[in-house]
Amino acid sequence: MESVSTKKFLQTWLWSLVVVSLLAIPQTIQRTNELEIALLRSKWIGLVGVFALTALAAAWLARSPLLDRLASYFSELGSHPKPLLSLAGVLLVLGGFTSVWFVRLQVFGNILPQVMPILWVFLWASLIQTIGLKLIRKLEWHTAFAIVLLAQGMIYQTYGIFSITSANPFSMGYSEAGRHYYASLFFSEKLYGMELPLPFLHPSRYLLLSIPFLIDGLPLWFHRFWQAFLWFGLTLAASFLLARRMKLSNGNVPRSGMTVLITAWAFLFFLQGAVYYHLQVMVILILAGVSVKHQWRSLIFIVLASLWAGISRVNWFPVPAMLAIAIYILETPINDKGWKYWVTPFIWGASGLAAALISQFVYIRISGSPDLSAFGSSFTSDLIWSRLLPNETFPMGILPGILLVSAPLFAALYQMLRNPPLPKGEGIGVRALHPLRWLALLAMLFLLFAGGVVVSTKIGGGGDLHNMDAYLVMLSLLTTSLWAKQASPEKDAQPMDGRIGWGVAFAALLIPLGFAIRHIGFFPSYDKTIAEKDIQRLQEAIQNGGEILFITERQLITFDDLHGVRLVPEYEQMELMEMAMSRNRVYLENYYADLRARRFDLIVAEDQKFTEQKEGAFVEENVAWVRFVGAPLLCNYKPVVTLTSNNIQVFEPRSRQVECKDPFSE
Repeated sequence: MESVSTKKFLQTWLWSLVVVSLLAIPQTIQRTNELEIALLRSKWIGLVGVFALTALAAAWLARSPLLDRLASYFSELGSHPKPLLSLAGVLLVLGGFTSVWFVRLQVFGNILPQVMPILWVFLWASLIQTIGLKLIRKLEWHTAFAIVLLAQGMIYQTYGIFSITSANPFSMGYSEAGRHYYASLFFSEKLYGMELPLPFLHPSRYLLLSIPFLIDGLPLWFHRFWQAFLWFGLTLAASFLLARRMKLSNGNVPRSGMTVLITAWAFLFFLQGAVYYHLQVMVILILAGVSVKHQWRSLIFIVLASLWAGISRVNWFPVPAMLAIAIYILETPINDKGWKYWVTPFIWGASGLAAALISQFVYIRISGSPDLSAFGSSFTSDLIWSRLLPNETFPMGILPGILLVSAPLFAALYQMLRNPPLPKGEGIGVRALHPLRWLALLAMLFLLFAGGVVVSTKIGGGGDLHNMDAYLVMLSLLTTSLWAKQASPEKDAQPMDGRIGWGVAFAALLIPLGFAIRHIGFFPSYDKTIAEKDIQRLQEAIQNGGEILFITERQLITFDDLHGVRLVPEYEQMELMEMAMSRNRVYLENYYADLRARRFDLIVAEDQKFTEQKEGAFVEENVAWVRFVGAPLLCNYKPVVTLTSNNIQVFEPRSRQVECKDPFSE
């Protein structure tokens, strides 16, 4: 990284404050409008005024001669360490940290949970903490600031990850607890006394979630904790392995310290999407096992990662091999090898893709699924292109969101390729690698970007950036490798110098922090008394036995919260949703036939409606559900019990069917 003066550090901080202040104003106004608060008559107008004044003052100061005097004063801080100053530094660090949480939870609360207002508070608190860290240790300003951002970002993300650990017996979101039901299918004989088909959606995810079922009697809260541990542990492991490949030290930060900082940054970068934990298994295998010096060992790890890809997601089938090929191209010059250079990438790519396809084929055969077409449901569902731009499902929009996340890294790549490694300009940036190497790297990056964009438009997706996961992993690998000078130049060419500007580095730190800080909030809670009463009401409603279909809340059977219920394996909520979105006629016609025949004595499901949603998030998904699932259910069944703590109802057969149109008629 380039040398960063105190003045340049402060200028960058001031301009970031300008941007965040300006963005906080419309978010605050929009939120008060949503809550029907008269802004001009409320205290929030004062906050809007503070944001506006801050933006003006920061912009003026960033260009004012006064900044030189301020920078001179700041430069003296920490230059003469004393025990009393160190104590003051500790208080500043702790005070800055707690102030962010206090303002978010006690001042803003549920009224203003938007990101930019609390990010504005964080910028001020982070400056205070950076000053405190300077008083404790003799660090450069930008290094101290990076430590402050990354440490707190790790805390925010970790808090958000483990906040799902709750003893609430009901789902805390759309079929949240139901995911553990799918994990239980790997032990169906032991848990339900029958052999059930294995999951057809994300098998590798549920395989990881199934591990706690090896121990009898573990409660739901532990299974939630285990999922949080997978999010944290596997993301951290992939981040560490990425950082370990970089051999860096920076001034007064030793190599081990740089490894910690890069690990923290990668952890936050991966979770912007986020890259799901079961997909991180492939990243871990590739980063741990692939080496251009040990090509046969590398091939084994590529095959292992690709076998895992085969039971994960279709768009990840080629990803393990592509990541390995990227490492090979980065670390292996072409020189005079000609076509022989490409033999290894071809073998790795073909072997990886073949392993993924074989793995999927074998899993489908052993899954026991009666409807093999379910495994291809993603190929027949609709594409919603409007989700690429800002929309109610994802206000940021896929394209603006991924461009925001990518921009600092592409700016870093531009700076690294532009800067000459030597004073005479020999081997300038881009010429360090053969054009065919650049073409291969950029082609893989573009393919993963395009694939992620298309998958993000699939109905059921597009609510965040998680379908851009493979692209994010590839981009982080390319950028960090070039920054750490891990790319081997062609003969007669000098390596790229790896320098990037502080402004770009600042953005690369702050943007992931913005995605992490949104996790600051009240820890989820529930009323245990009400939940227990609802369990009792549900138990009383189903006590007469018969065939009872749990469309949702099947974890109540899995974890023995309900007794005397024999599981009906068909028509679980996520499965029905997938079939509705893909319009699987064979599956849905069986569902309709069972409803018309009044096969089920009772059905436990969420509140159903005949009316389709007209606006709001996931409109298209709601329309598909109401049309293909909810309305047909209400035509044949009616609600008789409504639980207090959630929107769960118990339905019984109607005495006669309500006239309803054929869902496939339009």
